[in-house]
Amino acid sequence: MPELPDLLYIQAYLQSAVHHVTVGTLRVTQPVILRSLVHASPADTLQGKQIHHVSVRGPFIRISLSGGIEVVINLMLAGRLQHQKPGEKAARSLCLSLSLSDGSRLNLCDETKMAKVYLAATDDLDRIPAYRTLGVDVLSPEFSEKCFFALAREHPGKQVRSFINNHSLISAIGNAYADEILFEARLHPKTFVRTCSEDDLRRLYTAIRTILQWGIQEVRNAAQPIHVKVREHVRVRNRRGEPCPRCGTTIRREGVRGYDVFFCPVCQPATRTPFIDWRTTPPNG
Repeated sequence: MPELPDLLYIQAYLQSAVHHVTVGTLRVTQPVILRSLVHASPADTLQGKQIHHVSVRGPFIRISLSGGIEVVINLMLAGRLQHQKPGEKAARSLCLSLSLSDGSRLNLCDETKMAKVYLAATDDLDRIPAYRTLGVDVLSPEFSEKCFFALAREHPGKQVRSFINNHSLISAIGNAYADEILFEARLHPKTFVRTCSEDDLRRLYTAIRTILQWGIQEVRNAAQPIHVKVREHVRVRNRRGEPCPRCGTTIRREGVRGYDVFFCPVCQPATRTPFIDWRTTPPNG
């Protein structure tokens, strides 16, 4: 899924590429993704509106239009935004497309049809599910070490992977960067928050800051079209069976609360007796 470094790259690109451009016609090929919170038809509401600002809030991309209209996008698991320029083809699995006055199109593509596009008035943004319940912005000054320690004390029964991945607490760390953060902090994903020492939590907090900034820079340096997911730089995510870049041990995959997690069993040792001891299990086990 697109994560914070990806979303910030998309934001910067769109803010530069379509700022002050006027919206034309709306084409919807998969109505299931569109959620309208306005009384008029989506097409009538959008047509003629000018794009004023693009911002990111947690996993949401917010496109603010003239007339107090907002297009809020949650790309979910597999959604992609494409800025289709004249002469280019639309990406596969097109779900929704906006024509723009400069001759380009803004497309949302999603083979799973799980992405959501919300059309709302500025005053109604709190009606968007999960939008108003997001936790502290992980890149904001409010996300201090003191704040992080307080959150940890309030949620001692969570496993660290679930803790940092909970958008209602910390907004917003996705699955890929959660794995990279725990690898950097040398913490096993199933470690309970209550068992973490102050040093563990401090390393985890520092890793959140470090890894997200690293991801932001890597995505920016890749300079790919906004619909391309940049993941070549990750060290453990989706690297099952590959050698750990730190110690050479085989990277493993487990499940935490229904999500796949990737980790090094030596660099991130289990703090309790695991069901499977990955340090002694053959790589293909």
